[in-house]
Amino acid sequence: MKIIKPIPLTFLLLLTFAYANAQRGGWSDTSPEDKAKQQTEMMAEKLSFSEKQAEKVGEINLKYAKKMKEAFADNQDGDRSAIRETMMEMRKEQNADLKSVMTSGQFEQWEKIQAEQRNRRRGQRGQQKDGPDKKEKGGNE
Repeated sequence: MKIIKPIPLTFLLLLTFAYANAQRGGWSDTSPEDKAKQQTEMMAEKLSFSEKQAEKVGEINLKYAKKMKEAFADNQDGDRSAIRETMMEMRKEQNADLKSVMTSGQFEQWEKIQAEQRNRRRGQRGQQKDGPDKKEKGGNE
């Protein structure tokens, strides 16, 4: 029976991780048009938009995707609190625009989706800060 050498296996795992991470890319590598399209498609699927609603929501999403890209470009010094405030304000404006297009039920569902997304992001940030081992060890010690 052959034993797999640890160095090639480790290299393979690192390569796989790097590839998977690169595939995720993130929003920063995506154009505003692609961001708006992806967001609109997700929203249309989850919120059952009419064609007219999907078109208007797409326009709104594109408008704010462009604004957010500009805001990030204007904040090259990395002031996280300033960009956070700007993004929160833009999100409020975007939601006000979206609310005018959606039914009350759709908007209520949209707010739930946004809350779930925020909670998921907070969980991911916690994992990045704590590392994967801290969650597992938690209160078992």
